[in-house]
Amino acid sequence: MAKKKVFQISNALTEGLEETVSAAHNYTGELRVEAIPLRKMELDPENPRDLILTFEDLYNGLDKDDKNYLRKAEEKATLITLSNSIKEQGIINPVLVYKHGDKYRLIAGERRTLASILAGKSEVQAKILDTKPEELKISLLQWMENVERRDLSLWERLKNLEKILSAFAADKGMEFNRVSPTDLGRLLGCSLPHAMNFIAVLNADDKVKALIQSNKLKNLEKAALISTIKSDGIKQNAIDACIAGATLKKLKSISTQDKIQKQTTTQLPAPSTRGRQATLVNLGTTKKIHVVRLIIDSVLGHEKLTHLKKHFTDLNWADYKSINHAFKQLLKTLEQIEAE
Repeated sequence: MAKKKVFQISNALTEGLEETVSAAHNYTGELRVEAIPLRKMELDPENPRDLILTFEDLYNGLDKDDKNYLRKAEEKATLITLSNSIKEQGIINPVLVYKHGDKYRLIAGERRTLASILAGKSEVQAKILDTKPEELKISLLQWMENVERRDLSLWERLKNLEKILSAFAADKGMEFNRVSPTDLGRLLGCSLPHAMNFIAVLNADDKVKALIQSNKLKNLEKAALISTIKSDGIKQNAIDACIAGATLKKLKSISTQDKIQKQTTTQLPAPSTRGRQATLVNLGTTKKIHVVRLIIDSVLGHEKLTHLKKHFTDLNWADYKSINHAFKQLLKTLEQIEAE
């Protein structure tokens, strides 16, 4: 069985986290704000980008022979609303740049810059650093710049977070997956539950990450909850429910099935090899109606058995006799289906 990953770092590295975030916040205080010519701005080739649209595409017009023409046209269309806002009100939050020769390289604010060009502006308000910051400081500055953006997708937030953790790991000579939720919360200045959700999603399987990337899973708490479900079947049920608009409370209800299944699996006694071979399975008894209801709902949730739900719509869940009768009928029906 694969060894479970443990996220923790030493006390020395924990102290380093406080120094790092403090340095990043102090660094923002040294920024000066000026209006700079858009023609003097350029993208930093070392920083990853969300868009493939370039400054030249907007200055010179899109080339229909460009193999990325359709994608660039779509990206340009997404900037129109922001561009119209900049025409009327200007940029409320300046972009973030650093001086590079006679140019200014962009750290954060790619969409605002492109939208300003689209709006026909010649200058843009910018926070300027005299030199390029270290990678970790760039990542933290970008995070602080973007953390309040409502249009930032969960996938974009995760990619930003991966940059921060990778930069921190490289700076401290440690492995990426050794950062704990407590340390991440301290680094970002967020609550422990929020940090735990980020850690869970960062360690999600490829299927969950693909759904986040395609924007089918948009909510951090929901994605984190789904990421912790071990059973493939229950996880798929939770994914389907989430995409259909299920509340977090509903998803938690689905996830409890995973916990029950896990407890049942770990607590099953070893089969006895003594005495006569058993030929019947005793399903036991319970006074808790909600347990019976959970079992029946779980069985009827199977894709091949959903047609049986209609037989349980009028069941009186306050009457033990009715519940016993319905459960026996369900078992008989399942035996008949198995025999077919």
